[in-house]
Amino acid sequence: MMGLLASEFHRFRSRRLVWVLTGLSVLAIAISGVIVSTTQEFALEGLPEVLMGTSLILISVGWVLGASAIGAEWHTGHMTTVLTWEPRRGRVMGTKALACLASVFVLSFALQMLLGAVLSVAAGVRGSTAGVDLAWLTETAGVAFRVSLLAAVFAGFGFGLASIGRNSAVALGVGFGYLVIVENLVRGLRPRWIPWLLTENAALFIIDLPGDFPLLGRSTVDAGIYLCAVTAVLLLAAAGLFRVRDVN
Repeated sequence: MMGLLASEFHRFRSRRLVWVLTGLSVLAIAISGVIVSTTQEFALEGLPEVLMGTSLILISVGWVLGASAIGAEWHTGHMTTVLTWEPRRGRVMGTKALACLASVFVLSFALQMLLGAVLSVAAGVRGSTAGVDLAWLTETAGVAFRVSLLAAVFAGFGFGLASIGRNSAVALGVGFGYLVIVENLVRGLRPRWIPWLLTENAALFIIDLPGDFPLLGRSTVDAGIYLCAVTAVLLLAAAGLFRVRDVN
C-alpha cells in the first residue's frame, strides 16, 4: 500500500502540467510582488483579503490538476499497466485520489505562503506592517488552510468526473456547464435550492462570514462538511464504476 502511494505521489510530481502551472503561479507571484512594491504602499494587514481574492485561481488549478491526474492515466493506458501488478481496483483508485488531493492541498498552501512572503517584503520596502500580530497570523493561516482544503475538494470533483468519463475534458466540460449554466438556472428558478449549490458553500467556507449568506442557513464548518461529502460521494461513485467496468 505504502509503495503504491509513494509511486502515485511521485507520478503526480512528475507531471508536466503540474510543473507548468506551478511555474506560471510562481512567475505571477513574483511579478505581483514587483508591481505592488513599486506602485503602491501595501498594508500587510490586508493579506487575508488578498488570499481570499486569489482563491479562485487555486481552486481552478486544483480542478484542472485533479481532472488531468486521472484523465491522463486513461489516455496513456497506464491504468491498465498498474492493474497488472496491483489488481485490487479499489486500492488503485484510492491511492491515486489520495495522492492527487494531498498534493493539491500542499501545493496550494505553499503558493499562498510564497505570496505572503513576497507581499511581506513589499510591505517592508514600501508599505506598512501595522496590525500584524498573533490574531492576524491566526486569521491568515486559517484563510490559507481553508483555501487549500477547498482546492483539494475541487481537485476531487475534477478527479471523480474525469474518472467516470475516462477523459480530462469530461471533467472540465461538465464542471463549466454546471457552474455557469446549472447553478445560474437554480438561482433564478429555484432559489430554495441555493443552500445546495457548490459556489455559495465554497464562498461561505472561504470568507467565514455566515451572516453574509442568509439563504444558506449553515455555518462555515457545515459548508465545509457538505463540500467534502459531495466530493466523497463523487469519488465513491467513480471507484464503484471503476470496479465493474472494463478497463480497455
